[in-house]
Amino acid sequence: MIYQNQANHGRGKFIKDSAIIGAVTVSPSIIIANSGMYSDERCRKVHRVLNAGTTLVGALPILTAFAGNHTDYVSPFVLFDEFGPIDVVPNTDPLKVEAHPHAGVTPTTYFVSGRGHYKDSLNYDFEIGTREFIMFSSGSGAIHMEESGNILQKDGGLMHGFQIWLNTPKKYKWDVPSTILNKGESMPTIVHDDITAKVVMGELL
Repeated sequence: MIYQNQANHGRGKFIKDSAIIGAVTVSPSIIIANSGMYSDERCRKVHRVLNAGTTLVGALPILTAFAGNHTDYVSPFVLFDEFGPIDVVPNTDPLKVEAHPHAGVTPTTYFVSGRGHYKDSLNYDFEIGTREFIMFSSGSGAIHMEESGNILQKDGGLMHGFQIWLNTPKKYKWDVPSTILNKGESMPTIVHDDITAKVVMGELL
């Protein structure tokens, strides 16, 4: 199942009120030439080995592999975080990341186990479940919030997943924002020798 936003008349007011401003910087050609972002695929090198660290995003503890300070070498990625596994106790306060704005980036979330509640300024309000994937293309500007799901809060259980932010290509940064939810049954699984892979987005083999 796929949900995708369509433009609405209140969007202009939202952008004006949210005070989101986009900016583009132009790097000297010598910096671009030495950039990991533009490396020749035939001679790519390991730039640095990073140790993942723990931090809090709102009330949610996460393990972050990198967080923006290596952008030139990891693009098209911006952030790579793992949340959980967290054992949610029934009837406790939700693990919540309060409403916050994005522009020009595409946060994606995949649930290995458990459930989450997602809501945004594009009028989407739904739960995302185990083996489901959400892609929030913030485009010219939108606001969203995320928390552990209502069913998980009521019954308890394990919450575990990944959030990977993509650096939206320049020509799409001012597009109308959209939200897409891919159900697990729409994701093909590939079994190859000793490897089993689920294709969450794009193509493999």
